[in-house]
Amino acid sequence: MRSAEPGRINAGFRGKLGNFLLDAEVSLPATGFTAIFGPSGCGKTTVARCISGLQHMSDGFCAVDGEIWQDHHCFRPVHRRPIGYVFQEASLFPHLSVRRNLLFGAPKAAGAQIVFDEVVELLGLTALLDRSPHRLSGGERQRVAIGRALLSQPKLLLMDEPLAALDRTTRNEILPFLERLHDRLSLPVFYISHDMTEIERFADYLVLMERGRVVDSGPLTSLRSGLRPAADRGRHGDCPDRRKSVGKPTRMTAMPTDFHDIDPNRLAAILYRAQDDVDSLLASFAEALVRSGERIGGIVQRNVKDGTGCQVGMQAIDLMSGREISICQPLGSGAMACKLDAAGLAEAAVAVTRAIAADVDLVVINKFSKQEAAGEGLRDELADAIAAGIPVLTAVPEKCLDAWNDFTGGIGTSLLCERSAIEGWWHDLSSRMKRARAARGHAGAATALLADHHVG
Repeated sequence: MRSAEPGRINAGFRGKLGNFLLDAEVSLPATGFTAIFGPSGCGKTTVARCISGLQHMSDGFCAVDGEIWQDHHCFRPVHRRPIGYVFQEASLFPHLSVRRNLLFGAPKAAGAQIVFDEVVELLGLTALLDRSPHRLSGGERQRVAIGRALLSQPKLLLMDEPLAALDRTTRNEILPFLERLHDRLSLPVFYISHDMTEIERFADYLVLMERGRVVDSGPLTSLRSGLRPAADRGRHGDCPDRRKSVGKPTRMTAMPTDFHDIDPNRLAAILYRAQDDVDSLLASFAEALVRSGERIGGIVQRNVKDGTGCQVGMQAIDLMSGREISICQPLGSGAMACKLDAAGLAEAAVAVTRAIAADVDLVVINKFSKQEAAGEGLRDELADAIAAGIPVLTAVPEKCLDAWNDFTGGIGTSLLCERSAIEGWWHDLSSRMKRARAARGHAGAATALLADHHVG
């Protein structure tokens, strides 16, 4: 299978991610819908991330339609792989209209094979083009996410349980649009799911996975007769519903490999320039959430001004306790190069660790700046918060953007340095989190009863 063949997608990945062992190989036609099916935790999402380049396995091979993306000699990074990736959550830019979300990342050159008007018509988006994402239903948001992925002109579309975060009624509304994609586009699609009722609607080929291995593959019609019905295991897909225990921090230079199932919508970075007052913006937003009763924790920095309104210093604040944390004072007149000193850094680390242990709804960490980029500062605590699956909000200066992308592996949402952009992201994410908690509460005992079911 580890060869480049025109008209086929050949991929194989072998290695360990924490305690998880992946040893999977596939060889499939580079056309039609291929469904990757299996129980939660079997490695479906991991295979998709390896194909996309988000996960680098040293023992890996990937070739699409005769073009090698990875072998022992080369590894094409994610931004050089022509892939459209649709996640469980839509991950739209909250400050952009539907039209601008669709066009974000679309190539500027003429001659696109998949054109804007066709995608809009295909996905029924005409009436939504001027709306903001917060005015869309869950199904509408996901249709926009699919449209944005298509307009990036991919050679392969990866859809990682795109309906898992939707209720049954909304899923039934969006399934006909997926059927239209199947009927009208020749683009190869990998569709990841643990719901066979979805797969049977439009898949041509089927890959069965268990415990990190491909146990069978072939045309859907020849394989589905031997399958037992699979249980719906909730919104997280391959990501087990658990929290990472908080232990002794370990220094790192990049995102650890056991982050392979992190929901990218739960990580947001405010990108700012030197002239932007990101400290005041982040502190004001976080403290407003605290006053409204939201369960948030972490650390922010707040500007201190004199009676004339001139900035004379800064304070670091523990959002859970309201306690002021030690911080260095300005270096000179008008120079606001304040930073956490050694004692303040230790207190800030404790503040973040306490927030993770309390399983708050949002962790705010003031910045990913030069210290964190160098492997110091609050880098480990930031990694622990992300690994725990808790939503994380931070700020990244433009000069540290490359270091941030190296650290995160390219996951997450980038926000403009504007209050409306931050509020839009949090409103969208927190609303979906509340709906998901309510849905899990209703599922209750039935979900627990089905949790041990797996593919036979």
